[in-house]
Amino acid sequence: MVEQLLLDAYVPNDTELATNTTRALLITGPNMGGKSSYVRQVALIAIMGQIGSYVPAESAKLGMVDAVFTRMGAFDNMMAGESTFMVELSETSDILKQATPRSLIILDELGRGTSTHDGVAIAQAVLDYVVRDKKSFTLFITHYQNLSALAKGFENGELKNVHMKFEESGENGQDITFLYEMGEGVAHRSYGLNVARLANVPESVLEVAAVKSKELEYQVSEKHLDHLSRSLQTMLSKPDDGDLDQLVTGMEQL
Repeated sequence: MVEQLLLDAYVPNDTELATNTTRALLITGPNMGGKSSYVRQVALIAIMGQIGSYVPAESAKLGMVDAVFTRMGAFDNMMAGESTFMVELSETSDILKQATPRSLIILDELGRGTSTHDGVAIAQAVLDYVVRDKKSFTLFITHYQNLSALAKGFENGELKNVHMKFEESGENGQDITFLYEMGEGVAHRSYGLNVARLANVPESVLEVAAVKSKELEYQVSEKHLDHLSRSLQTMLSKPDDGDLDQLVTGMEQL
């Protein structure tokens, strides 16, 4: 349908999930990079295959799925006095109660409706629960790049980091070309300013936003570096394998 409506080629991507290997993907990438389209593709193919339909793929091997649970978009429920974040968590709660190892769960930017720290904490706890306890097939989209460290806690690769590919060009990498292809690893920037530019936000506003963005990135990196320095001093005085793992993870995130 997208190909017909946009008169353009829909970029295909492979997906491989299995109960005893990788059953969850943590998906990062720039805004408008194709993350939501990718997870919708997987969900629709799963449903079409479930009812015995042909599916839009060169080949597909699909097991039985007892449900497809999705938590996407943002909307409130004024009649019930519920905020967008309350609706988001209520839907997430229903998913966590009903999902089984035969379910496909799709969560898009869980935790964005509250403060960064609370949002990251909720997103990490939910992701760990659905992969480790529920053992459901999961596609988890996020702009919280530090969630990528969670994959190291799964020794058998049950959780894998992937991202939507893109290319930077122009002055200071301001021009972004979306490739709509899935690649391994983490995308460490979301390029929200690029979307603001596409939306024709006034250039004067973009210039101020760009300066503020750089200042905030510098402040966060400075704090992170100070924390790593203190962790290194502690580790040198009292060597511990756990401290070393945390130090390595912190350096990778920095």
